[in-house]
Amino acid sequence: MIAFNEITSLYVSQTGCDNQSGSEPVSCSTGAPFSSIEAALSYVRELRRIGVGQPISIRLAAGEYPISRTIVIDQDVTGITIEPDGDAKVKLIGGRRIEGFRWDEYRGVKCLSADLGGECDFTDFYVNGERAKLTRYPAEGYLYPDDVENHEGQLFSGSRWFIAQEGDIKDFANIERVQISFCHYWIDEHTPIRSYDPETRRVTFEYPSRFNIAGGKGTSSGLEYYLENVAEAFANPGEWYADGGKIYYIPRDESITPETIEAYVPSIHKLFDIHGTPDHKVKNIRLRNLDMGVTRGEYGSIGVFGVSDPGTVRYASDAQAVSQADGSLSFNHASGCSVENCSLTNFGVHGVVIGPGCRNIRLSHMKMIDGGAGGVKIIGGAYGCDPREETFGNTVEDCTILHCGRRYFAACGVLLIHTCENTIAHNEIGYLYYTGVSVGWVWGYAPNQSHDNLITKNHIHHLGDGMLSDMGGVYLLGLQPGTVVSNNVIHDVTSKNYGGWALYTDEGSSYMTLENNICWNTSDNSYHQHYGSMNTVRNNIFAFSGGQMMRVSRTETHLSIIFENNIVYSDGAPMFDISRAQINQKTVSSKRNLYFDTSREDPVMRQFGEEALTLTDLQARGLEHASKIADPMFRDPVNHDFTLLPGSPALAMGFRPIDVSDVGPRA
Repeated sequence: MIAFNEITSLYVSQTGCDNQSGSEPVSCSTGAPFSSIEAALSYVRELRRIGVGQPISIRLAAGEYPISRTIVIDQDVTGITIEPDGDAKVKLIGGRRIEGFRWDEYRGVKCLSADLGGECDFTDFYVNGERAKLTRYPAEGYLYPDDVENHEGQLFSGSRWFIAQEGDIKDFANIERVQISFCHYWIDEHTPIRSYDPETRRVTFEYPSRFNIAGGKGTSSGLEYYLENVAEAFANPGEWYADGGKIYYIPRDESITPETIEAYVPSIHKLFDIHGTPDHKVKNIRLRNLDMGVTRGEYGSIGVFGVSDPGTVRYASDAQAVSQADGSLSFNHASGCSVENCSLTNFGVHGVVIGPGCRNIRLSHMKMIDGGAGGVKIIGGAYGCDPREETFGNTVEDCTILHCGRRYFAACGVLLIHTCENTIAHNEIGYLYYTGVSVGWVWGYAPNQSHDNLITKNHIHHLGDGMLSDMGGVYLLGLQPGTVVSNNVIHDVTSKNYGGWALYTDEGSSYMTLENNICWNTSDNSYHQHYGSMNTVRNNIFAFSGGQMMRVSRTETHLSIIFENNIVYSDGAPMFDISRAQINQKTVSSKRNLYFDTSREDPVMRQFGEEALTLTDLQARGLEHASKIADPMFRDPVNHDFTLLPGSPALAMGFRPIDVSDVGPRA
């Protein structure tokens, strides 16, 4: 028997027993492993109660561990590492595996089927490591209403019903399980059908729309909807439908057969809940080398945006960024904790949420793949909160966040709300439908808890995919002195109606530095500032924008941005979208920039109707100083190699070469 104060490892195995000591990896005369992580944690909790304080590792034997209840770690458990035993391969699954698939037919379609043998109230289904598709009606394109409830036209004037066009809504089976989905503005909304009246064609939402849906076809506010989870639409590879206690699945390719299918339905929303209290933080909890996944994605938005007492009304969407949703792993009132070299796949909403009262939480070398919403959300108390609720000093580094927002499109790769002094570095964030990294949560010039955040060396790419509007590779908001966005590579940002930007300083963004970033292939501007004050934008490369290369939307009577030492490389787009007032009042300071347009010798700096202003025109008006037009001599700009060759005029102007060799996750 090992003395309490000599214990450094406890062991868990699916063949173990919870009434043993956990002191040995296999059963023997001196001990046996526990059968669950919870049993090991209970043992640690008792050790801490009697004053045994040394660090302890909870080591898991190889295997797949179904987690039927969230694993809770509170302030009474400190100084532990949960990890595999040696090189063991361990996977924690927040659901159950469905067995017994066979060839079958559903509504005349050849498919695989299996008995669910339990709960069938779920909306996510994972097959061979990938999220299976809900059925969609129509299979392609959208449906449009004849009328909607609310015609006020204000952003938050949502509707609870609409009138469908003749023949669009049919006598669908299980209509109470059909979901209406639509994208508009910068959000996507989802609601079950509460009722349908075939005589009036009125469709009533279970949850009212968050935003106005009264616009016409093709507008930002217009209702372009489709139906999901429709039995009659079951027809396409990769789709599933549950009915009559069975699940039906059309294999996405020929490799998936009754013999090869590995199918899971999630049981729980959260794998780990790591939390202390405002006065007693949970400390020094490490998750290391674990594979995790399969969590539930049902989520509804509660309350009125921006109201301190929002009530309990549930809406079809959050107002931005799926901001209220929780994660598969969460930290609250925690300090000195980490998740290292872990994978999280097939998860329901956000991957990791670092909540109020957290500091020095570190996510390192994580892979977050196929999330229903975003990768990481860091959120603390707002400006003026109880200091115990402040969240700061956290790190997300060398992580891979790909193919997220699969169910809630408006999610971000990394979302920072009311939090400061965080570092988001060396991550790859790609294939999302909205923003890569979002920082700040105060619109305008009000005091802001967000400041001194560092966003650096990230590879951010393939965002939007034409689904939503108003997004950025890096999105910034509000007064943020000390926040720096540097040395990021951002490309392929594509919006729906407007606003596919690489760098986006939104309402009130002020006192930030954006430097040494390389940005290309945006559907709108490479850099866009809505409005703000005294942001420094320098030594960046902006190339190949669908709209003007740089834009400032709102004219204010103060210095808005300082735009200097940048290389702006256009293939036909004007360099600026700024107003005459901004030019005349010199609210934009622009100097020592190098401009080049592959399509013309003298680039258009700003187009006003038929009037095309050149660099000479702007210099004459006092807006431009010491800037030039010349080919910067990139190595291979067509293939997006923006390395400057020797003799580049940009070097002579003081441009500092941008090293991208270590952008993204490091080994």
